[in-house]
Amino acid sequence: MNRKREAVFMGLGILTGLALSGPAAQTATSITATLSSQPIYVDGQKVSMTAYNIGGNNYVKLRDIGRAVDFGVTYDASTNSVCIDSTQPYQEETSAAPSGPTEESVQAVLQALRKQYPHGSTWPAPYRSTSNGPYYSGMNCAGWATLCSDAAFGNLPWRRVDNPSWNQIRPGDLVRYDNERNGHVIVVIKIDAEWVTFTDSGTTQKAYWGGQYPRWWLEQQPDLTLYTRYPE
Repeated sequence: MNRKREAVFMGLGILTGLALSGPAAQTATSITATLSSQPIYVDGQKVSMTAYNIGGNNYVKLRDIGRAVDFGVTYDASTNSVCIDSTQPYQEETSAAPSGPTEESVQAVLQALRKQYPHGSTWPAPYRSTSNGPYYSGMNCAGWATLCSDAAFGNLPWRRVDNPSWNQIRPGDLVRYDNERNGHVIVVIKIDAEWVTFTDSGTTQKAYWGGQYPRWWLEQQPDLTLYTRYPE
């Protein structure tokens, strides 16, 4: 290990000991932090590093030190641990790719469908799905809803939620209600505290966009059912 790294790791050890000592713990409730204006140099070269002055000492991010001095800093989520490896060079963190569809990606797919099938246009019924969803007729509101869901979620599995709460409903979800007049299925485009905006179809096999139901009305419909495909 070179001397620059030796000095850094010695300093880290001292700081760790101070942080765990009694006086530091006793005064923790009165600690305040302010941005430090002092420049920081590494081997005579000024480096860009955000520092905070706490109790007369400068505190910087461990990753900033690793980047400037060139040693490995990683985080292990499984053990909630920070790991320092003096034998490895520094590498920037990489953001993990989303594990599944997001509300934004689903809404983007629905917008693309809206351009493909504008309001009042006929969609290709019957729609035959291979995703093993709850609807297989491929016609009317159920067929259109399944087409939209397959476009947004591919072959992800379906989950049924009976009598869902309002905050369980997300863009791309299918919501079915049955009342004394009929049953109907809608595809959620967006939802806020009081309204749900949706796309749906009917016996004309035409796509309709921008319908809205108030929360109070939808929640009082009997046999309210949610079909979602977001991973749990």
